[in-house]
Amino acid sequence: MELKDLKVTDFKEGKKYDFLFPIGSIEQHGPFIPFGTDTYITDYLVKQILRKFPKLITLPMLEYSRAQEHRGFYGTVYLTEETFERVMFDICNSIKSRARNIFIMSFHANDAFIDRFIKKNNFKNVKMVNLEISHKDDDKYIEKNILKGLLDEHAGNSEISNMLAINKKLVKIPFLKYSKKQIENPWETDNLIDKSPDGIVDNHPKWIISLNIGKKILDIYTKRVIDNLRKCL
Repeated sequence: MELKDLKVTDFKEGKKYDFLFPIGSIEQHGPFIPFGTDTYITDYLVKQILRKFPKLITLPMLEYSRAQEHRGFYGTVYLTEETFERVMFDICNSIKSRARNIFIMSFHANDAFIDRFIKKNNFKNVKMVNLEISHKDDDKYIEKNILKGLLDEHAGNSEISNMLAINKKLVKIPFLKYSKKQIENPWETDNLIDKSPDGIVDNHPKWIISLNIGKKILDIYTKRVIDNLRKCL
């Protein structure tokens, strides 16, 4: 269920509810996929979750989050860490009185900040969970069995393929002669443009992109979040 579709009378006095709080991002994703890539992927996962857990109440997507590492690219819109934490607090504080669980989920690299937020803010009688999407074992599987090489960190093979599976109209396919730059410690300066002028971080030597690859990877992410939810509900 989506919170924006409910009425105040849908909430019963004395009953506790489970909420899903999805967080996206509006940040550069290189020349081939849109600023909203992380938001689109998070939204895709929300839809898969609601098919399995139709009584879970989903909050509207927070489309802005911490993304200052992409600030060198025009069009990126980001929140400072302090603002991001405050927004998360205000949203969770708004629903805590009727919440049993609040699951926070973001495809963008917000995990460390979400974990810190949860640790810092212990709402009474509410369990808050970072519903992690990626896992090192899944990443290894993707590298070995799907990409046959390194998993991209940003705007490369997997994310382009993911967007092909979600909305191919928003994707430009890299031409074969478009060379990738091998990048070490891409997030070292917290300003990616210093290391990658085109905004791509993908040390796989080849372009390995297809709708089928995107679907396979999205299925892995979907399984991960659904398994994590089943452990909590």
